[in-house]
Amino acid sequence: MKNSIVISTEFFFKGQKLAPSMVIDLNAFIANQSSTESFPPLLAKSNHIDPYSYEYEILLSEPLRFSAATGLAKNFLHHGQFDFAGFEQAWREQQIVEIVSAIAHSCLSVDDLSAEPDLRAALIAAFKRGQQA
Repeated sequence: MKNSIVISTEFFFKGQKLAPSMVIDLNAFIANQSSTESFPPLLAKSNHIDPYSYEYEILLSEPLRFSAATGLAKNFLHHGQFDFAGFEQAWREQQIVEIVSAIAHSCLSVDDLSAEPDLRAALIAAFKRGQQA
């Protein structure tokens, strides 16, 4: 499932209103182990704003706005704010469910793991235990 979100901000620089924005692929963002602290530099880079400029300093001082979420990310977007921590946790859980669903399908011929909540819970617990080992 594609998960993305638009990040934007607005500010004035040299009497001109600027509104840099970009689309973030959240799947790739999390896979690269990035943090939300990298949102402003990514926004600047994608809008050709030099990180050693006054324009960049202004961008850093402005709040970021989030919109146009897709996939699972839609559930974590509220009034222009994005709960990244909540999204990341749900995304990681979804990844585990997809893995154990594939295992249940290939090894046990279970097509819908959600119809087997005890099996689903057991497979998820086994997967997490394996990750800890």
